[in-house]
Amino acid sequence: MGTVKIDSEKIWMMPLILGPVAPEREKRVGSVYGEVEWIGLQYRTDSDAIRAVLPECYRPAEKPMVAVVFCYNDGVDFLAGRGYRIAQVSVGARFDGEQDHVEGDYALVMYEDEGIAIITGREWHGVHKAFADISPIKTLRSGHLRCEASLWGHRLFGIDLAPLKEQNLIVRSVAAKEFNKRPMLGYKYIPCMDGPPDAAYPNMMPNEVKVKQFWLGKSGEVFYGDPKEEDIGFTVRVLDALKTLPVREVTQAFRLCGSAFLRSDLSRRLR
Repeated sequence: MGTVKIDSEKIWMMPLILGPVAPEREKRVGSVYGEVEWIGLQYRTDSDAIRAVLPECYRPAEKPMVAVVFCYNDGVDFLAGRGYRIAQVSVGARFDGEQDHVEGDYALVMYEDEGIAIITGREWHGVHKAFADISPIKTLRSGHLRCEASLWGHRLFGIDLAPLKEQNLIVRSVAAKEFNKRPMLGYKYIPCMDGPPDAAYPNMMPNEVKVKQFWLGKSGEVFYGDPKEEDIGFTVRVLDALKTLPVREVTQAFRLCGSAFLRSDLSRRLR
């Protein structure tokens, strides 16, 4: 008989010898990100293109938008104060179920360069995470800002933003409200070894963002590499899917410095 008793009221992760990683869903359980810098590009695309990459329980938001965002985290509590980088592509989506009616940003893929963040995010929250090397924010002689993600030396995608204008307190406050009212949407999927999936359901993950500095612009571009399957394996299909989201109009480029609190206690299944 095993000696590790799994208490279903607590949150466990592998390896099980860790014991519970979190208690019952008590008030304000979550992850602290002491310093975060986001740099991103938002563009309008076609609703049909978004619909083609969403699970069937979702539909495109009224405004068919894509966001390509690079995120630089430091002072992360579950990493003992260390940091990691993110390169994410999300689309505006809406869920209308029997109980929940939610609009937010559905993360098609979230590349990261830290194994623990990838594993916990996939197992606990069901975020579509994968590994990539992510560049620092590069400031070019022209004043443009540039970031990119790569895998095994092969470029995946990146963004290039024209010089941005710093915003005042009023605009920063509005930006924080906009960030915080839109949860990240996902679809938790865990395959089974010999049958139907162990988990397959939509979910949402709220995030509390505090904005210290904010810059805006309306000019930039997203660019893609052209690796083959012999370069990056079957994950080339992710890149192929992202390329089906045409850029119709760049609507916003931004850079944001602040902090974040991932509200794991409010993250839940959508019904």
